[in-house]
Formats: sequence, structure tokens, C-alpha cells
Amino acid sequence: MEQETYFAAVSWDADADVWYVSETNFPGLVAEAGTQQELIRKIHRLVPELYEANRHLVTGDFRKDIPIQVTARRLETIRLATAG
Repeated sequence: MEQETYFAAVSWDADADVWYVSETNFPGLVAEAGTQQELIRKIHRLVPELYEANRHLVTGDFRKDIPIQVTARRLETIRLATAG
């Protein structure tokens, strides 16, 4: 059985003032936190729990580690100086 590559894209929500998992292919992974670092720590805590709960949905035979590629996205709006 071919092992799937798992990923989690984390994005910034300026209105809610939080980082959140905006896209993932890891079953059940939903999380948010005040900083990007806090969110990554939360992902590290959640993945083993989710693996145990959803093992039947996870592709691959993991004995010790589950590789997950985490990418961050943050949209910034930059105001242009107006010529007067």
C-alpha cells in the first residue's frame, strides 16, 4: 500500500485574529490558535490523538512518526501612498 503524503496549510484570519488549519488531508484535523507557533504545537498534540481515533481513515502504516508538511499563508494588505 502506497503511503499518502499528509499536509496542513495554516492561514491567518485577520478578522478573528487567529491562525487556523485552512486545508488538510489528515482526517479530522481542525484547529486554531493565536500564533503560528501555537498552532503548530497544537497540530503536534492533535495528530497522534486523531491517528488513534481515525486509524481506519489514515493511509499508511506508521509505527513511530507521521510526516505532515505544514505550510503557512498570510495575506497582507499594503496601502499605497497616494499622489496629491
